[in-house]
Parts: sequence; structure tokens; C-alpha cells
Amino acid sequence: MASWQKAFGNEFSRPIGENETFIKLIGDSGHSLGREHWAINVAVALTLKGQLASEFPSQLRKAWGHLRFQHPSIATYPKGGDLAYNIPSSADLGEWIGHTFRVDDDAESASQVIRNAKPNPSAALTFVTKSGELLGNTAHWRTDGIGFPMLLDALLKLVVKVDLGDPASLSWGEEIGRLAPSIEGAAGIPEHPNEEQKALGQSCLATFGLVEGAVGIPFTSATTPGGTLSARMKFSKLLTRRIVDAKKELQISVTSAVHASVAFANWKLADQNRKTQHYTSTVRFNMRSYLPEPFSGPKYASGLYTSGWMEKVESTDTWEKIASHYNAIYQKGISKKYLEAHREYAKGLGDMLRNLPRDLPQASDVDISSIGIVENLMKRSHGSDSWGIDVTDMSLAVNILTPQAVFFVWTFQDQLNLNVAYNEAYHSEAQMQGFPNLVKSILLDNFQLKES
Repeated sequence: MASWQKAFGNEFSRPIGENETFIKLIGDSGHSLGREHWAINVAVALTLKGQLASEFPSQLRKAWGHLRFQHPSIATYPKGGDLAYNIPSSADLGEWIGHTFRVDDDAESASQVIRNAKPNPSAALTFVTKSGELLGNTAHWRTDGIGFPMLLDALLKLVVKVDLGDPASLSWGEEIGRLAPSIEGAAGIPEHPNEEQKALGQSCLATFGLVEGAVGIPFTSATTPGGTLSARMKFSKLLTRRIVDAKKELQISVTSAVHASVAFANWKLADQNRKTQHYTSTVRFNMRSYLPEPFSGPKYASGLYTSGWMEKVESTDTWEKIASHYNAIYQKGISKKYLEAHREYAKGLGDMLRNLPRDLPQASDVDISSIGIVENLMKRSHGSDSWGIDVTDMSLAVNILTPQAVFFVWTFQDQLNLNVAYNEAYHSEAQMQGFPNLVKSILLDNFQLKES
């Protein structure tokens, strides 16, 4: 396992992992445009209680410095083929906080900040005062959609500490022991795979061939991507509860049901000549539950520990058959053999991205990613009535620079949430606002439910 080593002075480094390399290649594809493809954005709406309301910006600034001490990987940066980290002096820390934390008094919402977000050399935090939202942003190779909510939860725990001190007074240097390893390091994946692991890695890689000839939704040709927008829908608590009851009768998960509904929405919106094409999408897994302690929990929230492969379903299949198919995959999870072959698989993905044909048609499907129950990652409230925070909402999306969109699903405060992130240069607001509505309609029809 490649661990963090002292390079020189206050700099520590380790080789970037194969999975991190794959995701970094995707993100870097936007750098020529001054953007970061697939950068993760997590926004939480906050109600501030008691005296904290008047002191929140200054307390948040201190807490952000403390979070770096707890989770130093939020401040790592690429250097050649390595990831690097510098133990900060007091001046360095102040400069880092100044560059990565800001209070935005102009934006109307976090969505407005996300729309034209630029790449950050580190994870970044913005407090949007008009909407009371806290927005975290980072390149995807630093963490994932499971890890980032856990990081914000750790941040809010720090904010509600009444006696939170100056982060410059912390014992800087100790944090080196908390720098996150790559998934290959955390899982102890062999550096040199055997023949069985090579074969399994290559079979996973081959699933990306299923993208060829897959269905997509109409899009406008554009030479330059625009901003990232989202279209979101939140179900009522009553309707969410009825969906949970209905999925139990069909013995499928909510994620599987939504995944099948997203597939049908892609077919429904496709041009007539594409409606019979198969639908290819990603089945994603949080690998933390397969890792040993302490990498399986929030202590290493700032690591990229997710994976997945491509899966196809046919337009001639029924909704129930497709939902059951996805459910079997999600229920089975990933095997120890899959984990052991992951280095070979991720290495192949990186090689694939480096050698893509220039004339490859642009994918325009809507893919899917499930976050699950947010309360498993983030508490609804912190502190007390005299000095505390209630988290009243959470949303998650990634920056999108292509015609392909990503559909996110999660449950928070007993309400099912659907959110599709897309690029405004390729899709109209009317088209994409209709997508969650269509998914909802397909979901309810197949559960034989009505909204009222």
C-alpha cells in the first residue's frame, strides 16, 4: 500500500491511485474551458438558532480551518503523478482559508454559484447569505457523493462548539496521519494482479462497450458548454411513505424502482428513431462498507471510495422486469474478488479515456446516482436552541459539461428527492424540468399510486 511519505520540507505525497486517476481524467477534461467536469456540489439549507446566528460567518471560518485539521485530504492537490499535501504555517493556513472560504452576499442561491463554478485547487466552501445555504465544492477525485455530506456533517459539529479556538493553534503536523489513502491502498489491493484479477478487471472494463448504440435524449449541438443547472423535485412525506410501502410489496428497493423509471423516461423522451435502443447506465456502489476500519466510516470521508460498472436493459422489457434486474444487482453488491480486481479495472478505465476516438458520438442519456438516506451521513440538527443549527434541506449534484445528464436520488427528512444536473448549452430548462416529473409519473404508475 502506497502511504503518504515526506517529500521535502513540509510537503508530503503519495502516488495518485488508479481510481482517482480515472475520475481526475474526467474532471480535467473541462480545464481547457476553465471548468471542472463532475465536480461535486453539496448544498445544505440552514436555520441558525440563538446567538450563533449573529456570529455564524466568523465561527464557520474557524470551523473550516479545524475541518482541514480533521480531514486534511480536502487540501491535497495534484503534483505530477502524485497527490501532495503541505503542513501549513499560521500564515499558510490563513491564506488557504482566505482562498477556499467565502461569504457570498450577492448570489440568490447556491444554484447560482454552481452555475458557473470554476476549478478550485482545494475543496471550497461558500456561505450564501440570501438563501442561508452552505455550499461545498470539490473536484470529484478528492471524495464522492457519500463522503461529502459526511464532511459537511463534521463541519457543522465543529461550528456548534461554543469554545472553538483559533485553528492556527492546533498541532499542525499531526494531521498527516489522517491523510486518506487511495481505495487501492485502503482495501490492500495487490499492486500486481494475478491472471484471475486481470480477467475480472477486463470484464468490468468491457461493460463500457454497452454505451455504443444506447438511447439518449435530444440535445442542442453547441460548440461550448454553458453553465450547470439542476431540475429538482421533492416528494411529500405521505407520498414517500406510500412509495416505501409499495416497494416492499414488490420486494424492490426505492433506488431500483427509480432507476427503472429513469430508463423509461430516457425512452419516452428519445427521438422516434432511437426509442428501441437499449438503455445503458451506471450501477454505483459505496465501497466503504467493504473496507476495514477506520476507512469504512466518516473518519475518511475525504477519500474517493465509490465504484461501478455499466449495465444495459432493453426497451422491450417491462418496468417490473427492469426494476427487479437492477434490484438483484444492488442487493448482491460487490464481491471481494471485484475489490481485488479494482486496480486493474480502474487502470483500464484510465487507459480507455486517454485513447478515446476523436469522432466518438456524444452520449446524451440521463445516468443515475443514488445517495440513499441522507441521515445516515448527516444529522438533521446540531447544538442547542441557544447555539445551534437545523439542517432543513440538502441537495447534491455534479458540474456537467456534456450533453449527458446525471439524475440523483436521495431521501432526507422522510422525503424522496429527485434532482437532474445538466448543462444549459445542450438542454433547455423546460426539457429538463420535465424530466423529474416524468420519472415521478412512471414511478407512481408502476406502483399503482396517485399523488392525492
